[in-house]
Amino acid sequence: MQNSKPGPKSVNHVFGFLDESGHLKTPNERVFALGLIKLQHPTELHRKIVELKNRYKIKAEFKSTDIANKNINIYKKLIDVYFDTKFTYFSVTVFDKDSIDIKKYHKDNQYSAYNAFTAKLISESLDISEYIAVIADDVTTPKDDNFEKSIKIKIKKRLRRNALFGIIRAESHAFTMLQMVDVLVGLVAYSFKIKFHQIKPDNKNPKLRVLKYLQSKLNEPVLNNNIERKMSFDRIFKIKEINFKSKK
Repeated sequence: MQNSKPGPKSVNHVFGFLDESGHLKTPNERVFALGLIKLQHPTELHRKIVELKNRYKIKAEFKSTDIANKNINIYKKLIDVYFDTKFTYFSVTVFDKDSIDIKKYHKDNQYSAYNAFTAKLISESLDISEYIAVIADDVTTPKDDNFEKSIKIKIKKRLRRNALFGIIRAESHAFTMLQMVDVLVGLVAYSFKIKFHQIKPDNKNPKLRVLKYLQSKLNEPVLNNNIERKMSFDRIFKIKEINFKSKK
C-alpha cells in the first residue's frame, strides 16, 4: 500500500473591518471597546447597506453617535440587514479602563497599548486556515507609531504565521462595513456604560431602544458581559470583557 502524501493546507482569505468606541486615555470615560467584523465576501453586506441608504435617501454615514428619534427605525433596519446576512463574524473586546495600567505595561504609550489590543483581537478572530486583510477606521497617531508594521509583527508572533497580509486605515464614510462595525461597537459600549453607572438608562432614549432591539436579535437580556452567540449560517457574535484587576 502506497503512502499518500498530505495535500496542500486549506487557505481562506478574509477581510476585517476594525473600529473602536472611546479613547484609551480620555479621562472620566471608563469604557474602551475595540471591534472587528470579519467577512469572506463583504460585497453582499455592502450592497444591502447601500440599498438601505438609497431606499431612504440617506447621504450621511451610519454612526452610533447619530442615533436619534428621527432615525431609530432606520438603525433597526440596519441591524436587520446585518443579521439577515450569512457567514458574518463580529467580535468586540470591551476594556474597563480603570483596570488598565498603560504606564506600567506599555511605557505610558496609549498607541502601543492600542496596537497590542488590536493584534490580540485580530489573532483571536482567525481560524487556523484564515489569512486576513484589515481596514481600520482612521485616527490620528504620531508619525513614529508604525501601526501597520507593529500589528503585523505581533500577529505573526501570536499565530506563528503571516496571517495578516495587510492592514490600512481609511475614512469610514468610504466604507459601509466600517460604519456597520461602528454601530455595533457603539451599542455594546453603551451597554457597558450603563453597567458601570456612567449612563442612567432611560427607556425613551433612542440609543437604548436600538440597543434593546439588538439584544432581541441575539436573544440576550443584556450585552454587557461575556457572550458568544453562534447562530445559523455560521453567524457569530462575540463580546469579551477585559478587567485586568480581576485577574490579580
